[in-house]
Amino acid sequence: MNQPSPEHLREIAAELRELITEAHGALKDLRRETREARELLPLLTDELFSAEVKKQLDELSVATKQAIEDADARIGKRFDQLGDVLMGEDRQSIRQGKASLTTIARANIAQQTAGEADRE
Repeated sequence: MNQPSPEHLREIAAELRELITEAHGALKDLRRETREARELLPLLTDELFSAEVKKQLDELSVATKQAIEDADARIGKRFDQLGDVLMGEDRQSIRQGKASLTTIARANIAQQTAGEADRE
């Protein structure tokens, strides 16, 4: 086996030192980039989180608004039905020939007034 010459060994050592210097520079750059990425990560996740929360709140707002409108419509319909029952205008009362509550109340008031007039 032939031993490398001292000159060749110096060249290899110089190349290795150069490669080591480059590796140290690359490692330094990598650490800096990693640090910057770690600093940016919370900002990015906060933005993504905020965007997702806003999106879901918008969807919830639309759903809530629709639910309120549906409930208002049901309540209005129910009040209309109750008004019809009180006025004797609902289908069932009409079919059964029932007097409205207002008619019954007026009759009771008239009866009471007539009873008081008789007592006097």
